[in-house]
Amino acid sequence: MSLPPIPGVNADDVRTELTRAPERLSGNATAAGHRAAAVLGPDVAADDWGRPPDPERPHPVVLVHGTLGDRQYVWREAVPAVKAAGHRVFRLNYGEMPSLPGLYGLADVRLSARELAAFVERVLADTGAPKVNLVGHSQGGMLPHYYLKYLGGADKVHHVVGIAPSNHGVTVEGLTALVRQAVGVRDVVEERMLFRVSPAFTQLLHDSEFIRELTAHGDTVDGVRYTVIWSTRDEVVQPPTSQRLTPSEPGHEVTNLCLQELAPDNRATHMAMPYDPVVLREVVRALNG
Repeated sequence: MSLPPIPGVNADDVRTELTRAPERLSGNATAAGHRAAAVLGPDVAADDWGRPPDPERPHPVVLVHGTLGDRQYVWREAVPAVKAAGHRVFRLNYGEMPSLPGLYGLADVRLSARELAAFVERVLADTGAPKVNLVGHSQGGMLPHYYLKYLGGADKVHHVVGIAPSNHGVTVEGLTALVRQAVGVRDVVEERMLFRVSPAFTQLLHDSEFIRELTAHGDTVDGVRYTVIWSTRDEVVQPPTSQRLTPSEPGHEVTNLCLQELAPDNRATHMAMPYDPVVLREVVRALNG
């Protein structure tokens, strides 16, 4: 017995779908809890503006949220973990639409990449570092690739770590699932935006002109290391294997990590990935490498 196509469902088998529904609910609840905590409570920590360079950790870390994320709630677990490992941490909000103030990651991705580029320049000027490390979730894991390829970022980035990145785009069902999981903004987004107001939603589709431009010359560029951490339980980026990167040329350093190969019993979905302890362990390990 099989199910008809349903937005957000990534399995045709009824038994599999019933098994994974609690996983998605748990992941959504985790993200919603951190969003509420960020609204109601103080930030977990300040960014490291003005902190002197550390010779053992020469590359400051810039955290890049995904679609409908923001600099606070997405990184509530990552900031303490990365700081505890001795890294300087900086976070930005990007992609705000005038028609939807306070919601991020919705603008034209090319413009968002320029915001990232400008933010990296601020970080480099403040720290005196030669390059940064970029850690991004979802769209934030894909966004650096445009910066590297078309905005001169390859000379200013040492390592890109993608957490559930939409490296090759997503499906309509995946975007719909993302919106419907964004507790607290779901109604206004579905009513006023979806594919009508937000350029990013159209650009993120796997067969969009933007994705064709992004991937036209391969996945990687010279001089930058890449790490991708993906989950077989991802319900937004479909198929989950599309998150993996392939070196464009011999010698390009790419590490693709499947969460379930690291921890077979792990059930982290797309929304839960930035808070998962195994994911954060691998992020820190990649940054320390």
